[in-house]
Amino acid sequence: MGPLLTLLWDICRLRRGPQDLPYSPRLLVIVCAFGLGLQLVIARVLGVEQDTLGAGVLSLAFNLGALFLLLNLRGVKNRFIQSALALLCCALLFTLLSLPIALLAGDHPVTPEQMSPLQLLLGLVSLPLLIWKLMVDAHILRHSLDVPFLAGMGIAVLWLIAELALGAAAGGATGGA
Repeated sequence: MGPLLTLLWDICRLRRGPQDLPYSPRLLVIVCAFGLGLQLVIARVLGVEQDTLGAGVLSLAFNLGALFLLLNLRGVKNRFIQSALALLCCALLFTLLSLPIALLAGDHPVTPEQMSPLQLLLGLVSLPLLIWKLMVDAHILRHSLDVPFLAGMGIAVLWLIAELALGAAAGGATGGA
């Protein structure tokens, strides 16, 4: 497990790519199950009452489906396992990194005027984390799709917007970090 975490950390630092991960469908299934389990635990800790499992499965299906579609369109669907591992594992790391911020922030205010000064500060603190996650996603997509980094960043931003829209349409939060 140690070498895998080191490899993921290197991917998050943009020093290695998804091609450096092992080709392991079994590991992908384990990561998917772990991600759903972690999402359930975090939802319970944060007191989320929506259908977290349903939202998690929907988000996972969207992410895996979108990745498969993009790779297939580029003619490199053989990269699916390693690319999915990279995206999902890094999303899990960012989820764990953002968990203390979510715990400190407490309940989501209904309107922006109801935000406490601490929530405003935590929102500002979480912004660099979001930008870092987008850069990591762009880095992974760049390697997976054989596109320039800027194209990977555009895809990552559009992907995030689509996932947020899907979560809003489904009536709950989807996604990792």
